[in-house]
Amino acid sequence: MADCSLIVLGSSSGVPQAGRASSGYLLKSAGSATLFDCGGGVTMSFLQTGINPLEIDRIFISHTHPDHVSDLPLMIQLIYLKGRTKPLEIFLPEEFVAIFKKYLNAVYLLVEKIPFELKIKGYGDGFVYEGEVKIKAIGNSHLERYKEIVSEYKLPNQMMSHSFEIEFGGKSIFYSADIGSYKEIKPYLYNKELAIVEAAHIDIDEFLADVPEFNSKTLVISHLGSDEDVDRIKEKIQKAGINNVVIAEDGLEFEL
Repeated sequence: MADCSLIVLGSSSGVPQAGRASSGYLLKSAGSATLFDCGGGVTMSFLQTGINPLEIDRIFISHTHPDHVSDLPLMIQLIYLKGRTKPLEIFLPEEFVAIFKKYLNAVYLLVEKIPFELKIKGYGDGFVYEGEVKIKAIGNSHLERYKEIVSEYKLPNQMMSHSFEIEFGGKSIFYSADIGSYKEIKPYLYNKELAIVEAAHIDIDEFLADVPEFNSKTLVISHLGSDEDVDRIKEKIQKAGINNVVIAEDGLEFEL
């Protein structure tokens, strides 16, 4: 495994797929490891790929759809059972922090029982984390389709959803997570070492037409549906004659 790399741990869309875990991506750089999203099956992906989950320093959750967050309690349980002692930072959309803390108590992942410090922190659009890596949260409109029902029933949901721009060692990468529209992320796809773009909410033809102008080394299409959907995307890439667009697969590692 490369010293600096991004590993795809889950590449399925919100419709679960038998051969893919839900969203999860691990960035390893300069002795630091950041997990972006922790959907269903991501914990198992750690075991299948042989990556030590104790290496995780921090977890960023882009939004609270189940396919991006459902394995987070299980991940905490796994690293607890494996004997973690150092603190773990977990960055959640602000609307989810209090709810998640209550949920941990409800499933008996009690703070008083866990022998390491859980640093659960809320964030929003424009938040910047600066450490071994620099991570900027970019708000998007993915959850705004719930606005009417949230208003009608006076729900507490704030519809917080984010993409991430990441910098380390002079390199820049981008993780779209789930978005409302392609135009929200297009400005962030230029001059990237690596960009992960979700396939479920973009026009693939429009995206592929723009790829030559991005001047990015590798663009990864993820958040994928059925095998038939994947085959259609592969056919479009081949027809476009583009060689820097890759279809994500669980376990795929990109050296950075």
